[in-house]
Amino acid sequence: MKVRYLNYQNKSDPMSGTILAEAPMLSKLLDAQRNEPPFLAELSADNGYHIEYGIGGDVSCVQFSRNDGDPPYLMAVSARPSMLSGYVEFLTANTPTPVAARYIISFDELKVIALYFLKTGKRSDYVSWQRLNPRAVKEDAERRF
Repeated sequence: MKVRYLNYQNKSDPMSGTILAEAPMLSKLLDAQRNEPPFLAELSADNGYHIEYGIGGDVSCVQFSRNDGDPPYLMAVSARPSMLSGYVEFLTANTPTPVAARYIISFDELKVIALYFLKTGKRSDYVSWQRLNPRAVKEDAERRF
């Protein structure tokens, strides 16, 4: 399968718009992005689906949805969450976009999901998937332990 990569934050990213077809190329791209400030990007496939992902250091997030924008919007959920409350802000067009703690996954989980998506165009069973809850950021920001 082939996917098109788009960087939502950095319009001058020379890789943005590139078609990726091989796992080593995607793996190298993700590894390099890990060192950037947290931002959002997309991998879209010809099968009508895409993943939007946030990446920054060891924290990531992934949303799986249709290319046409119709629901459902499914968020990856880790079996080993690194955060129990709060949120992480990922940049898109220089605008911080908060992602609830419940949807924060590790970089390694993101990599597995992205490589599986490149291979199949489908969502990986490596993590659980939940419908996006529009109240999640507020709920997780207010959660106290």
